[in-house]
Amino acid sequence: MKKTIISLLTGLMLLGGSTSCTDDWLTLSDPNLESSDTFWQTEEQFQQGLYAGYATLRRPGVFSRWFHILMILRSDEGWSNSPNAEFQAVANFRMTGYAYEGNESVNLPWQETSQMIYYVNQVVDNMNDHGYDIMDKETADGILGQAYFLRGIAFWYMAGTYGTFPRQVSSVYDGEILDQEGLWKQALEDFEAASKVLPTTWPASEAGRPTRGGALGMMARCNMQLAGICKRPWENRGGEATQYWTAAKQNMDEIFKLNLYDLVPNWLDNFTDTNENNKESLVEINFKNGLVDGKEVGMQRPKFLGLYISSGEGAWDDGSARSWLLDEFDKERDKDGNMDMRKRYTLTWNDPTDDTNYYGKTYAEWNATEHFLKDCYWRKYTSVDTDNLPEDYSSGTNFRLLRLADVYLMYAEVLNELGTDRATAVEYLNKVRRRANMNELKPAMYNDYETFKEQLRHDRLVELCGECTRWNDLDRWGDIHTQEGVNRLAERDPDFSTFKVGQTYMYIIPDHEISLFPGLTQHPGY
Repeated sequence: MKKTIISLLTGLMLLGGSTSCTDDWLTLSDPNLESSDTFWQTEEQFQQGLYAGYATLRRPGVFSRWFHILMILRSDEGWSNSPNAEFQAVANFRMTGYAYEGNESVNLPWQETSQMIYYVNQVVDNMNDHGYDIMDKETADGILGQAYFLRGIAFWYMAGTYGTFPRQVSSVYDGEILDQEGLWKQALEDFEAASKVLPTTWPASEAGRPTRGGALGMMARCNMQLAGICKRPWENRGGEATQYWTAAKQNMDEIFKLNLYDLVPNWLDNFTDTNENNKESLVEINFKNGLVDGKEVGMQRPKFLGLYISSGEGAWDDGSARSWLLDEFDKERDKDGNMDMRKRYTLTWNDPTDDTNYYGKTYAEWNATEHFLKDCYWRKYTSVDTDNLPEDYSSGTNFRLLRLADVYLMYAEVLNELGTDRATAVEYLNKVRRRANMNELKPAMYNDYETFKEQLRHDRLVELCGECTRWNDLDRWGDIHTQEGVNRLAERDPDFSTFKVGQTYMYIIPDHEISLFPGLTQHPGY
């Protein structure tokens, strides 16, 4: 699959263009190009439609660059003093420039996710119209399931960033404007539809395509975020929250029943290119180093989040790691009294015992000339643990969007919220801790909600740090929805001193898009 879906569509104007119904040029026809009447007639053409959707996943506005920037820098894990003011504005919630042409972080995520929705909606519409008449049911199900899954990813992304978006579930018209809760529900609906028709596995050559397990995992994520919305201070929907926690538990129970997933023995295998699409991965975004048809199809993240080297071997360090992360990792030693091994492969800092080769030199050797000023830098997903070549804009390492360790921690959280079986919840924390050689937790010490929640917070941080989960965690836990919670965040991340409760938890909407969709308005405070 890594080779297959990297193939980009070229020359298919049917799949290109704007996603807005207000663009009249879409109604014009060119006799030299395919039209909807002549396309969508073979399985290959439906696969090409899918490839157009897959291609958007690797664009800068989605999982190549800006997804990582938005999810990490807005959380308390990251910050920025980049000479590019755009990165700083993302981190400190002072985004004011949203002209369509001038601000990539605001415009590209919306624009490129809209394109993905437009592409896969064509697949969905045509498959439901006549696709099952021209191919066998298993093949048609697989194609339709992938399209639903990709659309679910798009709405999930929009829910966690902009918090509003048109309900585009057709390639020929725009639906109503959804708020954040509506977006989570739409994503949930699409993932559920995908789970009913996707296979549990694909042939090895197609590894990386979405599966039933991946769809169930994303359903659990959506249900948990919806439960979090019900628990926000201005809501009074405790009973509804319980329904969502229960649904999330059922989603994950179904994953476990598949008996397909397991933690890989080597934790680092989740962030390098040596063991991709492994048994721990439920959802994975495939990348490839280099160019295909003159286009970059690799992940740009490592060039923006990593150790800065002025001569260019390292990253630009446009997004840095907060120093409190070092202390969080140090809260617990492993069974042998050593540092938590996950710290070493998540962050880079001035550690006299670190003899790692960073682009040809140790940290100490680089520091002699670079004079590093920051307490720590990102290491996870950089080339330091792959080929150790200079960072560029096209890393071939896949991004693991959802892996089993996260599911285990999600399951533990759900059990704690339901309050019915904290002993089992502790065991799911221990499943993750054992691989890192951490001491086992004793259930008797975690039999109340708050004590368990505090431990869960720690375990999610040290296991998933830098993996773009933290922002949704803070949202779901309510930390960013009370002034008291934001004040606590500001103690370790000063950027939160400018966070406006009830406003800046949603990202700024591109001005150009507001003029395209009737009923779409800018969030208060922008």
